[in-house]
Amino acid sequence: MQTARQWMVTHEWMVKGNRQTEWIEKRGILLWLAFYTGGLGGGLYLVSLFFNSAWGLFLGWFIVTVLKGPFHLLYLGKPARFWRLLTHPQTSWLSRGLFFVFGFAGLGLLQLLFSYFLPEQIGVILALKILAGIFALCVATYTGFVLNNVKGVPFWELPLLPLLFVACGILGGFGMTVAIAQFSSGINLEAAEMGSRIMLIINVLLIASYLVLAAAKKENTGKQSVLFQLTGGISPIFWVCVVILGIIIPAAIAIFSLSGGEAVSLVLIIGTVCEIIGGMMLRYCVLKSGMYNPIFDK
Repeated sequence: MQTARQWMVTHEWMVKGNRQTEWIEKRGILLWLAFYTGGLGGGLYLVSLFFNSAWGLFLGWFIVTVLKGPFHLLYLGKPARFWRLLTHPQTSWLSRGLFFVFGFAGLGLLQLLFSYFLPEQIGVILALKILAGIFALCVATYTGFVLNNVKGVPFWELPLLPLLFVACGILGGFGMTVAIAQFSSGINLEAAEMGSRIMLIINVLLIASYLVLAAAKKENTGKQSVLFQLTGGISPIFWVCVVILGIIIPAAIAIFSLSGGEAVSLVLIIGTVCEIIGGMMLRYCVLKSGMYNPIFDK
C-alpha cells in the first residue's frame, strides 16, 4: 500500500496544475511553427493588400502554403490521412483551419497568376483579392479559436486570444512590409512604419490585458500559467525574446524614426527580424505556459 507521500508523488497531477506538452514539445514544435507561420503569412498578405505590394502578396502566400501547410501535416504524424480531419468542420477548429489554408492557397495562387499574366482582368483580380484576403484573415485567426476550445486549460480559454494572435500576425506583416520596401519600390515606407508603430502599441496592450485577465481568472491554474511565464522557467524567453526583442528594440527604432532620424535599411531590417522573433516566441510562451486544471482541488 502506498504511503500518503508516495501517493502525492505519483498522483500529483491530480491535485496540481499540469503543464501540457503535446503541442509544444517533440513533434509539437511543428504545430507551434505552423501556428506562427500561418499568422505571419496571413498578416503579411492582408497588409500587402493595403499597399498593393506584389512581392508581399507572394511572400504571404508562400509562407502559408509552403511553410505552414507542411508543418501542420507533418505534425499529424500520418500526413497521407489528413483528409480525415477535413470531415469534421462542424465540430473541429483544426478541420476548419485546414479548409482555410487550402482555400487561401488556391485563391491566393489564382490571384497571383491573374495579376501576373492577365493584369487587364481588374474585376476578377479584385474579387480574388477580396476572397483571398478573407481566407488570409481566417488563417491568421483560427489558431486562437483552436486553443480556446481545449478544455481544461484556463490560460487558453480567454476570448482575447484569437485577437492577440491576429494582431501579432499583422504586426509581423507590417514589419516585413517595411523590410520589403528596402528592396522594392512602390511601397509607402512612411505609412508602413506608422502602421508598424500602431500595431506595436496594440500588441503591447493586448499582451498586458491578456496576462491580467488570465491572472484574474478564478482558477488557480490560470495564475500559475501567468507566473510560469513572467517569473518561472519560461520567463527568460518571455522577457528577452518577447519583451526586449519583440517590443523594446522595434519601439526604439520607431521612436528614432518618428523623431526625425533616418533609420538606415539595415536597422529597419533588424527591427523586422526582432518583431518576427518576438511574435514567434509569444506563441511559444502561450503554448508552453498552458496548464491543465487538476482533477481535485486541494
